[in-house]
Amino acid sequence: MIAQLFWRFVLVSLLAFGGGQAALPLVERIAVAETGWLTAADFSVAVAFGYATPGPVLVTATFIGYRVAGLAGALAATLGVFLAPWALAALAARQLRHWVTRPEVRAFGRGAAPAVVGLLCITVLHLVGSSVGSNVHAVMTQWPYALVGAVATILALRTKVHPTVIVAGGAAAGVIIPLLR
Repeated sequence: MIAQLFWRFVLVSLLAFGGGQAALPLVERIAVAETGWLTAADFSVAVAFGYATPGPVLVTATFIGYRVAGLAGALAATLGVFLAPWALAALAARQLRHWVTRPEVRAFGRGAAPAVVGLLCITVLHLVGSSVGSNVHAVMTQWPYALVGAVATILALRTKVHPTVIVAGGAAAGVIIPLLR
């Protein structure tokens, strides 16, 4: 299991064009659909922890690895997801200035960016479905959480409130809402 965690997250890291957020659809597919390591709800929690902690969102891999195989799994997944990008960045640092100005690289970025946005939209829809619910009864009973999501969206779009504060506020609301029922 440890080797499988490591190699699957190496694959994620090699295919994570656009950063950690762009890799979340692949992580979801691997951790939920293909391996069944997590439920959709557990994946939502893993992503929330990834955003709540300092550093890259792919620290989500650490959470998944820990859920699957404890401390050894957390270490394997974390090493797997960060080893290849670190090595590639170290090797490519000197060539970066030359390549960034090339028209082919710019064209690649112009084409890849909208594809990444589309994948992120699918991940958002999956996260909404697993955190709020997809049937009418679930939505009606979970409306306070939908309100938390709406407030978070408005704060992120209309203010300069730091995302960590928004996530902390959402976490606090998650603790308080059940107490009010």
